[in-house]
Amino acid sequence: MSSSAKDHWQERSKAWTATAIQGISADDTFNQMIIAEAGIQAGEKILDLASGTGNPAVSIAHSMHGDGDVICADLTPLMLQTARQRANKLNLGIMSFAAADMAALPFDDGQFDAITCRFGIMFPEDKVGVAREAMRVLKPGGRVAYIVWGAYEENPPFHVSRRAVAKYFGTDEGPIPGRHSLSAPGTLRKILQEAGLAKVEERELRYKNRVDDIDDYVTRNLKRSFVRRN
Repeated sequence: MSSSAKDHWQERSKAWTATAIQGISADDTFNQMIIAEAGIQAGEKILDLASGTGNPAVSIAHSMHGDGDVICADLTPLMLQTARQRANKLNLGIMSFAAADMAALPFDDGQFDAITCRFGIMFPEDKVGVAREAMRVLKPGGRVAYIVWGAYEENPPFHVSRRAVAKYFGTDEGPIPGRHSLSAPGTLRKILQEAGLAKVEERELRYKNRVDDIDDYVTRNLKRSFVRRN
């Protein structure tokens, strides 16, 4: 990843760590989706890429009930520090942590039974190369599961807040964020096929997010999207 991209994520990590959930996420739906899609079982060795503050790595380790090995990998050490705190709070001794670029993983070939990546593969410039690098460290017959965001207009937590902020300040909403760059059906499947994965399936996953505390939810969203800390 380029130095400018690394600097971007180092900056964003400040707001993410300040607003991170402690322990298991209150809404664990996305994490449970990827656990199911990857077919994760107790006793396996799992690598979670672009794990940020620990999603879905924490939920994966929690589901394995102390039997297995989960490596939580992210580009930014500050994010990993928060993930480690979450793991310690839940006594997840099977978790370990690695500051790692998805494009050049510090692992030997054929190490992992399964690899997960929740909302991370949209951002590297060479997405095929990143998928190929994940395949390199996967055991023969292993599985990899990626979740990417769908269309911008179909995700109100993103477009509603951006439009509200733009209207308040009298500015342009700006281009659709890169997080939605793989939203078109078939886009992710094509990347994984080009990377050389033997069997690729792409499915649409939908759910309605239940929000118990709307003020807290909106505040976290705004801080992660717009606040810059010195």
